[in-house]
Amino acid sequence: MNSSRGVLELPPVVGRFVDGVGTFLADDVDEGRPIRCRFLWSAITPTSCRWEQAFSTYGGRGWETNWVMEFTRTGRDCTNNG
Repeated sequence: MNSSRGVLELPPVVGRFVDGVGTFLADDVDEGRPIRCRFLWSAITPTSCRWEQAFSTYGGRGWETNWVMEFTRTGRDCTNNG
């Protein structure tokens, strides 16, 4: 996210699901340095899942997770606003 311009900038990601875990990778730049980005989808059930974002400045040899989200379906119908 570029907060100074209010633009969400995402590089293309490439990956796949294996044994219920989706791993998606992309190359990006952070403050002029090349970084590798990893996005994981895991713990997927009919009502929940987990998403993680991590970065590597070592070409993917080590990861720093900086964002985790856990989603849970509420059962509420979001299409009718009520």
